[in-house]
Amino acid sequence: MKKVILMLIISASAIASIAQSKKTAVGGYGAGTAELTYINGKPALNLGAYGGVLLNHRWLIGLAGNNIFFKQNGNEMKEKFQLNYYGLYSEYRFMPQRKVNVSLGVTGALGWLEKEVPNSKGDMDKDGDFTNVIQPKVGINIKVTKFMQVQAYGSYRFTGSTNSAFQSGEDLNGASAGVGLVFGAF
Repeated sequence: MKKVILMLIISASAIASIAQSKKTAVGGYGAGTAELTYINGKPALNLGAYGGVLLNHRWLIGLAGNNIFFKQNGNEMKEKFQLNYYGLYSEYRFMPQRKVNVSLGVTGALGWLEKEVPNSKGDMDKDGDFTNVIQPKVGINIKVTKFMQVQAYGSYRFTGSTNSAFQSGEDLNGASAGVGLVFGAF
């Protein structure tokens, strides 16, 4: 919870500093992402998206959502799991006018773990409690057109305790590397 509050304070201070400039440029963009991550030391696929309002071509304040799909041995077979987390997203872009630039972002979210229920429907059932997820990232952005960019990035996911019968919070922590297609008014 302390990490989420810290992220909100940083975002609020960024908005306050931007609001003090005389003329604020307002834009926005959204991105679809795919990344390779690790759950309990094993590879997993994370599909997600983020987007928001871009202030002065530098600060993005918005929302993000991610779904990580992975399998784990259990009950004499591989069981399917999904870690979902949705929340606030903030990103700062350094030298946004250049064709290639760097950005720092952070997701502060609420997440939960789901396990596939072994029945004919193959439904997902929530396992454990909700948990906080903090995921800072560093990205390299390459302008392709005026309204499209490609982002390659690396990140690390920190999760709290889930009280899951199958995964601890430490099992869900992990490094990630991904790519995103970003569309909008930069």
